[in-house]
Amino acid sequence: MSDEEKVVNWFQENYKSLIVGVVIGLTILFGYKSYLTSQNTSQLELSRQFDLAVTSYQKGNNSEILSFSKSNMLENSDNIYTSLANLYSAKIMYLENKLDQSHLFLDHIIINSDDDEIVNIAIYRKAKILIEETKYEQAHTLLGDNPENYQHIELKGDLYYLQNNDNEALKYYNMVLAYTITPNEKKNILSKINFIK
Repeated sequence: MSDEEKVVNWFQENYKSLIVGVVIGLTILFGYKSYLTSQNTSQLELSRQFDLAVTSYQKGNNSEILSFSKSNMLENSDNIYTSLANLYSAKIMYLENKLDQSHLFLDHIIINSDDDEIVNIAIYRKAKILIEETKYEQAHTLLGDNPENYQHIELKGDLYYLQNNDNEALKYYNMVLAYTITPNEKKNILSKINFIK
């Protein structure tokens, strides 16, 4: 049997599998492209809704950003726009002295967001509220034993200072100085250190 006959025989034996493979491959390719298009459209719509809610907030209307947060906390819990809206909503609740609600929005970010910077902001804000509520141990727990964010380290120093533990406060304030911080931040830390000494 010649090479040409072997090829023809192979095609005759396998043409159905070959056609099925091509159809499956094209289906997967077009299905994936459709999925990406749907995701992009959904993200674009969330972005538009978020922009409108922020614009409304800037004009003094809090209801749209709160509504955006609440509706997307379940439907789009890990989306960046939900996290950003939750930061606004937590601030609104804080200013209205609804601290438990503020905690809920910040907790949602801490639990669901993939963005480390947004999570660090939420932890920082929640810790500040806990300190204001004199819930020092909860703030310590939230910040952890070895925080890596210099703002969290400074808050640990503040907590220890409020608890009259000057040695620990100085330790954490000195740790902050090892980070690259702005001149004003450095001046603030140095004044805290000098006040304790």
